[in-house]
Amino acid sequence: MLRTATTPGRAANLRVLDVGVIGQQDGRVQVTQSMPGEVPAGNDAVLHLADLQRGEELRRTDKAVTVAGHWQGHDVVAKQLTSSERHWVRRFAHEVAAYQAFAATPPPWRTPRLHYAGRTMLIIERLPGAPPHTDRYPPRLPETTVTGMIDALTTFASWQPPPGPLRAPATDWPARIRRYVAAGDLPADHQQALLEAVAGAPVLFGHGDPLTSNALAIKHGPLTYIDYEFAGLYPGGADLALLGLWLSRHDPDTEQRCAHTAEVAGYLRGYQAMRVLWIAREQRLYQTLFDTVDDQDHRHWLDDQAATAITALRKAARRA
Repeated sequence: MLRTATTPGRAANLRVLDVGVIGQQDGRVQVTQSMPGEVPAGNDAVLHLADLQRGEELRRTDKAVTVAGHWQGHDVVAKQLTSSERHWVRRFAHEVAAYQAFAATPPPWRTPRLHYAGRTMLIIERLPGAPPHTDRYPPRLPETTVTGMIDALTTFASWQPPPGPLRAPATDWPARIRRYVAAGDLPADHQQALLEAVAGAPVLFGHGDPLTSNALAIKHGPLTYIDYEFAGLYPGGADLALLGLWLSRHDPDTEQRCAHTAEVAGYLRGYQAMRVLWIAREQRLYQTLFDTVDDQDHRHWLDDQAATAITALRKAARRA
C-alpha cells in the first residue's frame, strides 16, 4: 500500500553553484571573478548588484527570492539562491547549465536568455506571460491552457539536448524503485514490473517539474516553461505523468488526455510506471513536510490514485 499524503497546494512553493560569475557584455556571456560565498536567507538586500534595477518581487520561498527588474537595458528576472543545502545548490547550478546549453543549442521553443550567473544568483530575460496558476494542484484550467502544457511537454520530449548536463539521466530510477520498495512506499510484488517498464521506456528530454507555476501563458501564442532546475533525461512519459497527476486532482479528464498523448507517442507503459513513482514521491514529500496537517480528502484521493495506477501497471505487465 502506498503511503498517504496531506494538503494539496501547500507544496506549490517548493521551488525553489559553485561556478564563476558570468556577465553579459556586448551580447556575449563572459566569465569573470566569482561571487562571494553564502548569502543569508531572507535578506532583502541579497539582490544588490550595481547594474540591476530591482522591481517587484515575484516569488519568495525558503529556497530562493525571485524579482523582476532591469539589467543593462533589458527586462529581466533575477533569482537569488538563499538556501545553503547541497541539493538546492546543485539544482541552482544545474539551472544555470541548462540556460547555457539552450544558448549553445537552441531548442524548438522559446527559452529565456541568460544575462548573468554566479554562485547564488542568475539573471535571465523576462519572457511575456504569467503562470496559469500557482497551486501545486490547481483548480480546473481552461482547455487551451491544458493543451498548451501538454504540447509544450511533447515538444520537450522531441528535442535532443547537446552533450552535457541535459543529456544526463535526471535520477537513478532503478535505485529509486528499490529504495521506495525497501521503505514500504511501493508494494514489493510490483518492483520487477516497475523496473522493466522504466528500463523499456525510451529516454527523452524532460522538464522534470512541470508545475503550472513554472509555466508562462500568453493570450496569443504558445505556452512555455521556465525553471529548468530538474531538466534532463527521463523515461518517456515522465513529464506527462507528473502533469496528469497534478491537474487531475480537480480535472480528472486531464489524466486521460496525458495518458492518451503518451500512448500515441509510443510510451504508455513508461507513463504508467512513472505515474506510480510520482504518486509515491508525492506521498513521501507530503508526509515529510506536512505531516502535521490533516486533509482526509486529499489523503483518500491519493490512495485512490495509487490503487488505480498500480492496477494499470499490472494490466500492462500482463499484456507485455
